[in-house]
Amino acid sequence: MSIIYVTGYGLSRRMKNYQELGRITLGSTLRQLAEQLTLDAENIYSKFEFKIDPKWFPVFYVLAQKQASSVVNIAKEINHSHVSVSKIINEMSDASLIVRKKSKEDSRVTLLSLSARGKKMIPIMELQCKAVDSALEQLLQDTGIDFWSAVKLTQQHLKYHALSARINLSETSQQLRIIDYAPKYQSAFRDLNVEWISKYWEMEEPDHMALDDPDAYILDKGGCILIAVDEGDPVGCCALLKIDSHNYEMIKLAVSPNRQGEGIGLSLGRAIIERAQALGAQRIYLESNSVLEPALNLYKKLGFQAVETAGSPYQRCDIQMEMYL
Repeated sequence: MSIIYVTGYGLSRRMKNYQELGRITLGSTLRQLAEQLTLDAENIYSKFEFKIDPKWFPVFYVLAQKQASSVVNIAKEINHSHVSVSKIINEMSDASLIVRKKSKEDSRVTLLSLSARGKKMIPIMELQCKAVDSALEQLLQDTGIDFWSAVKLTQQHLKYHALSARINLSETSQQLRIIDYAPKYQSAFRDLNVEWISKYWEMEEPDHMALDDPDAYILDKGGCILIAVDEGDPVGCCALLKIDSHNYEMIKLAVSPNRQGEGIGLSLGRAIIERAQALGAQRIYLESNSVLEPALNLYKKLGFQAVETAGSPYQRCDIQMEMYL
């Protein structure tokens, strides 16, 4: 009898048991958790006698809040496909929870609203939502983990930089990377900008608003912040402030003084432009000052062109630029 060893493994090495793989099994574990929560949702709905299929909840909630809406708008708000929402609407209609009528403004649009039966269920839904929120708060206290915030932050980071794109087959995995903002980078985001602003001017109110609470000022409004990290250390940053669905402002581009001249600002600028395109922007706008000659050269290299200066919330602004995507 002969014994054959797999190449690369000796007597002292063994593959881990599946249960020892830990976070490598993230995908499978999340599927199992989703199944567990879905099954438990049925128990919650039964406890409150909220007699709907749990998968109908997003549509039910939107209609309870808005009174009437179209399939297209509902799908956009809950981030589901048009086909998925249409299927749920049909199922809810069969359960006598939905009524349909043509829009007075556009006869091609069908508006959906809850039926009298559905409206009677709204107080039950509100009571259930409050109870579930309290239960999740208790879970946070028990575990010390803000699971919801962790999931949303992870989802945000993977949306534009998938796990597959993070796998580096070479040995040089610790290199300059452009990543999405996370709360742990708030002080770096602030310090990097305060440093260059204070070198020339006084901090202004919009600076404090953006740097002291970037979530409220930038992220919650649909913008984004990118951080340049080198071996885990933040060395630069740049942000997009959403003006409307087609226009964004590039703000707070900063690079650590001891890392300037290495192309980090250019990498951040290019990454911000790519993100703006992914967000559906048609135009990016920025404000600067003529004393910042290296920055102005960078903006021109990125494709920005000067425009006639209009009103600005910054006293230091004497140059405005834009680019169309």
